[in-house]
Amino acid sequence: MDIHHPHAKNEFDQISALFASYQDFSGLIEALNARGYREEDLSVLMSEKTHHQYFAPQENTKAPEGAAFGSLSGGILGAVIGGLTLVGNIILPGSGLLVAGPLVGALTAGAIGAAAGGLIGALVGAGIPEHEAKFFEDALNKQGQILVVAHIPKDRVKEVKAVFERFHASSLRVHACSV
Repeated sequence: MDIHHPHAKNEFDQISALFASYQDFSGLIEALNARGYREEDLSVLMSEKTHHQYFAPQENTKAPEGAAFGSLSGGILGAVIGGLTLVGNIILPGSGLLVAGPLVGALTAGAIGAAAGGLIGALVGAGIPEHEAKFFEDALNKQGQILVVAHIPKDRVKEVKAVFERFHASSLRVHACSV
């Protein structure tokens, strides 16, 4: 079933949550892909340290993250990982945070202010309350944390929220979508 059909903005919500392991993050992405979601439905945010921890080539090691990465192919996970490792992402100056997905457009379009408030501004602009945006920014400064923000049709929020929960989402929030 294709979830991309004409909807007014207000017929979408967004789900945001933190993930503390590569396995949970990749499982979530694969499960969303199986339900028809694409890379343009998701924004992924993490620190540069976390990016290197989960996505940098593993030299002379058989780390589980490297093995999981090697076994995955195509689909949305490939597109998201491609965005995190090659193009379609930005690193916010002064913050060391990597952003991939639709929030990149908000940050690079100049709609958001200076780098110091860039991430918080982007999250607030996307409909996340400021206190939660600050919480997410602080959480992302801890190595290993990945923030996923998904744009979901209102009629599928319950289903997608359950998928997030199945993959150990923490600080799970649902908000009206404004992007």
